[in-house]
Amino acid sequence: MLSFNKCRRGFSLIELLVVISIIGVLSAVLMMNFVGTRERSRDAQKIQNLNSLKNALRLYYNDAQEYPDTKSIIIGSGFTGYMRNVGDTSFNYTLLNNGDGFRLTIGLEVGAGTDDEESQVRCGIAPTSPSVYAVCSN
Repeated sequence: MLSFNKCRRGFSLIELLVVISIIGVLSAVLMMNFVGTRERSRDAQKIQNLNSLKNALRLYYNDAQEYPDTKSIIIGSGFTGYMRNVGDTSFNYTLLNNGDGFRLTIGLEVGAGTDDEESQVRCGIAPTSPSVYAVCSN
């Protein structure tokens, strides 16, 4: 006679499906969080590059008594004495006050919370887009 009281070894199909579905849900949630982290880190790098560029432009102003006329001067080789690698060149450069001021703006992927809108107000821009960061000479 067969005994039904033998020790069970292994898992049932339902137990395996439940575990696999829990792992799938957790991995999907975590992957979405990691994607957002990468975008935020790229935005933080763009903001840091703009602030470094602001300092380099101030050094340029101390030497030339005016800011560069165009963005091409900043990207070109004549600016390497002030900043070796400009980094992301998708920023916009606007000369203000007849060469005595400037404004740098760059589009962000996810935004910087309220910092991006506050940066626009500091630079005299009406906050139109929450995903644009601005740096100006003042």
